[in-house]
Amino acid sequence: MATIKDIAKAAGVSVSTASRALNDNPRISLKTRQRVREIADQLGYQPNYNAQNLTRGESNMVGLIFPVTSDTAPANPFHIDLMRGISVALKPQHYEMVVAIAPTAEELLASVKSMVNQSKVHKFLVFYTVENDPVTSYLRQHDLNFVVIGHPTANHTDRYVDNDNVAAGQAATKHMLDYHHAQQPVFIQTAADWVYEHSRRLGYEACLEERGIKPYCWYYRPGGQTITEFMAAHPAIDSVICADDILLVQVNDQLQSSGYPVACFNNSRLVGMLLKDNERIDMQPRKLGQAAVNLLFEPTKHHEIVDFTVYD
Repeated sequence: MATIKDIAKAAGVSVSTASRALNDNPRISLKTRQRVREIADQLGYQPNYNAQNLTRGESNMVGLIFPVTSDTAPANPFHIDLMRGISVALKPQHYEMVVAIAPTAEELLASVKSMVNQSKVHKFLVFYTVENDPVTSYLRQHDLNFVVIGHPTANHTDRYVDNDNVAAGQAATKHMLDYHHAQQPVFIQTAADWVYEHSRRLGYEACLEERGIKPYCWYYRPGGQTITEFMAAHPAIDSVICADDILLVQVNDQLQSSGYPVACFNNSRLVGMLLKDNERIDMQPRKLGQAAVNLLFEPTKHHEIVDFTVYD
């Protein structure tokens, strides 16, 4: 593999001049810059972007911070699709991904601190939003460049990319009422009440309020009341709107036995294969990932909203 010394020797210039020419330094004449680039191309030279960044005190890595996740939790297909979009967008920036994932908030924070202090990672994408989060507090305190995927909590003005989850909740509910002629859909979500779940539920409730229909919400709690028991206690329910695909996988057996139509947010390939008969609201995670990277490298821009699509 060709080195900067090989290029300098072939061009008849010093190593420092060759380096400046490849970095398009205006102090080097245009003619010399062009000749050095041509020789670099001929020799198949591959720049060491990580070394270049480290001279500025920063690695060419972007840290992906996952929400607190137990060791036994299944992989979230939404996160996988986010990473696919992020990977595509990072390639032209000559950056790579490094992941922080841990079973407790303390361990997650320690992992992020290690990235910053030992690996010189100064850019981050945060895959969640929660109140009083020690990780994002640390990123703010140290003035690090980060973008949240999801809507920031009320107390902060973090830069972010997101869908309009309220509008998505309204669209899913409207589709269930108009396309399936449902009379009484129930909204199901986790007891954690994540920001995106809360917003989608608000959209569901707003749509029903417009039509004079009473909302019913069921919250998944391990070991708690099942959705089957909840529906038995509310016999008017005739359809289901599920906050996300991971939850739908967990309760799908119960819902299939009811025979009710189901609408679900996210459109991952795995869930599409398992749950073919359900309506899906595609939140475009790959586009979210790409938009997050673009925002990360555009510090003057505060946020971006990515469209969603309703699939029959």
